[in-house]
Amino acid sequence: MMLTTLTIGGIIIGSQLVLAQRFPPSQYFRPIRACRAHQPLQTNRSTDLLACTRETFRVSNIQDLDVDKNIVQISHENGYLIDSYNVTTSDGYILTLFRISGGRKSPARRGKPSVLLLHGWGNSCEAWIALPNDKNLVFMLADAGWDVWLGNFRGSSFSLQHTILNADRNLNFWDFSFHELGLFDFPVMLDQARRVSENDKVFVIGHSQGATATLVAASEVPGINEKIHAAYLMAPAVYIGGAYDPLTTPMLPIASTPGEDLIYNLLQGRIQLRNPRLLFSSLGIQPKDICQSRTLRCKLCDLPTLTPFIFNHNQMNYTNIPRMVSKLFDYATVKSFLHQVQNARSCSFRYYDRGARENLRRYGSRQPPSYNLNRVRGPIYLFWAEQDANVTPSDIQRLVSALPSETVRAVIRVNDDTFNHEDFSVGRDANVLVYKPLIDMMTEFNDRFEAGI
Repeated sequence: MMLTTLTIGGIIIGSQLVLAQRFPPSQYFRPIRACRAHQPLQTNRSTDLLACTRETFRVSNIQDLDVDKNIVQISHENGYLIDSYNVTTSDGYILTLFRISGGRKSPARRGKPSVLLLHGWGNSCEAWIALPNDKNLVFMLADAGWDVWLGNFRGSSFSLQHTILNADRNLNFWDFSFHELGLFDFPVMLDQARRVSENDKVFVIGHSQGATATLVAASEVPGINEKIHAAYLMAPAVYIGGAYDPLTTPMLPIASTPGEDLIYNLLQGRIQLRNPRLLFSSLGIQPKDICQSRTLRCKLCDLPTLTPFIFNHNQMNYTNIPRMVSKLFDYATVKSFLHQVQNARSCSFRYYDRGARENLRRYGSRQPPSYNLNRVRGPIYLFWAEQDANVTPSDIQRLVSALPSETVRAVIRVNDDTFNHEDFSVGRDANVLVYKPLIDMMTEFNDRFEAGI
């Protein structure tokens, strides 16, 4: 019976992944759920094979020397001062943070305003340097005079240590969702940035799950709001009831059923996205080997490698593909994903649903409680994208309505009709469309604060 269930589930999910890349979203398989499905703005996404061939031929021989280098090596080679710090959460996870305190354009000095960057699901902090060195947010912030802190949530490749548990041998190591990221990881990383930089308050930038963890902390951890200057949240995966991405949609029927435990145990709590396919592993093939510019532009590698990240052909920099793949992929935690699927199915933002009996024991009710976003204190700036298949415009509207009106300072639509969820990390024009305006907003906010305005 178990094998039959897995086989059927595999067929449904596999078919969904194929359809997601080949047909319009309106034709996706959509289970019945509480939320009204979002209808995305129609854009021209056709791919001309001849144009594809000509375009990719021009860039197919370009080599990126930073592909196999980590964030420390890349930072040093480009003149940035980078240090690493280990912090331990109250439940025993040992997290690594990186701090870039200065560079050639803005040398390290005391008194710089600090900003903590928080990555999304399936990423580590290296997702922030997936774009070329002159276009990624990390180096842009450092050049603009910011003290930059890069967080790594538990379960990412830089945060696989624990005081007791072994990530490879103890399944309990992976028994967490984004709830724990907000409750335990966010506060200890924020306090480390405050303590070392000698700033009472820190700015926060979060993408997707990083934004989710920020709002979990702001709603659940006493005193945390007083430590945040302002939060700039890109595609915050909070309310995702309108999601039509190719991973969430086929998983909706499994949400809050025993099938979740089956998936968790089968995958041993995580997915290694740096080499996610057993077939490719057995053949000795890595994603970066098949995701060359030629194959991606012609839609030959998108299915096996980039589907989980909801990329956008119109914003793809084909000369940057090897670096993008090497920096974007990391460990993806199963329960964080299942928690999001539960919220998509229930059209809510609430604690992890562990079944009526366990909910009653943990929460005192048969249903998991909702996060109280009324406790969030701003300022909050929300960035959203028209074609975001995971956090749709209607989901952003729900979040804005749920937050106290005085906390939401701005709701910014990316000025590109084709911009999607992962374009905040790897979009060709993200530096112009998102990063520069964001840095300008932060700088203006900080200048006004220092001037006492």
